[in-house]
Amino acid sequence: MTVGGRRTSMRLEPQMWDAIETIAKLEGMSINRLCAEIDQRRRDVGLTSATRVFIISYYRQLVRSYEGQGLGPNGNGSLARIVLDSVVGKPIDRVTALRPVADRNLAVTGED
Repeated sequence: MTVGGRRTSMRLEPQMWDAIETIAKLEGMSINRLCAEIDQRRRDVGLTSATRVFIISYYRQLVRSYEGQGLGPNGNGSLARIVLDSVVGKPIDRVTALRPVADRNLAVTGED
């Protein structure tokens, strides 16, 4: 990528690249331009760290703008659970996972 007229690189997780691409698109700018803006404003941290902080802060602001609309402890849904289920994975049933294999097979077939 080109930032501030110089070529540079960043090592980000795929989800972070997806996030920065989405933010750039929402803001009507290229990734290079957005990263240049981050680069101009960063203080005593590297560009990669500043970019991660920017991404988290951007989404935190976005969530704050939707507060009170049904997510969180006072609403009907849990944004944390939605993200955990879709990104990290569904929780395992710890009781079932701790049973011996023979018992689990019985539970699946419904036999006693």
